[in-house]
Amino acid sequence: MKILVTGSSGQLGSALVNHLRSHKYDVLGADISPAQTTDVDIDVQNKEAVERITKSVNVVIHTAAIHGKHYELNYPRIDFVETNILGTLNLLNACVKNGVKKFLFTSTTSIYGSSMVNSERAVWVDEFLQIEPRDIYDITKQTAEQLCKDFFYKEGLQASVYRVGRFLPEPENLKVNHRLYRGLDERDGAEALRLGMEHTFRDFEIFNISSGSPFIKEDLAALKENPRDVILKYFPEAEKVYNSKGWTFPGSIDRVYVPAKAQEVLGYEPKFTFERLLNDLT
Repeated sequence: MKILVTGSSGQLGSALVNHLRSHKYDVLGADISPAQTTDVDIDVQNKEAVERITKSVNVVIHTAAIHGKHYELNYPRIDFVETNILGTLNLLNACVKNGVKKFLFTSTTSIYGSSMVNSERAVWVDEFLQIEPRDIYDITKQTAEQLCKDFFYKEGLQASVYRVGRFLPEPENLKVNHRLYRGLDERDGAEALRLGMEHTFRDFEIFNISSGSPFIKEDLAALKENPRDVILKYFPEAEKVYNSKGWTFPGSIDRVYVPAKAQEVLGYEPKFTFERLLNDLT
């Protein structure tokens, strides 16, 4: 089986290429930026190039995108549309034309947008939460997800969607805090995609992919107002670690990403969790 990974120079894409190769898969990395994990220079906006490269593969895992950080840098809307929507459509069409059987699309938990805002409690973010896009990045990801759904039912392509949590480079204290409720280690993201690739779906499916959380719905009000006490209820050893590092606990937790569906359907079990980070520091 040969797998094409787009965005193979990115944080998730490069981790995915290495992870799949460690499982003895034949992987072709494609990106517009050079990297050790990138084999070919391909822009997903180039329809002809996409058609050529997909002739030799069995699976496409699409991680390439114009991201939310580019929105903050004032990239024009057309860049998001051309890469995130038209680029995805080019890949989907090429899969059908060339007989590629599976297509995995990496979306974002950012797509829930305004639904994650609640003044009284943290929001329980599972796949049932209403999508409320806030910007052009979210809008284009939502549109690409719907394209995947259309190709699943109308073209018979095994397309599935993975809404990944936050894995941006950030200070260690913030990274550890985020790993409690909204973060994701790219190595766990890569494993989730491997599991999805090996699964056969009867229906179109969307999965939240994060590092998980110890919290339950009964914690949501307290997490909004006083997350420190809730955290210490589950991890009393965290206080010593935070004090020794000079770290601060989150002042408020506004959301909890829930990967329960991926755990149940795919057997996904994140390894690089808050608990793992804490144990590594004790």
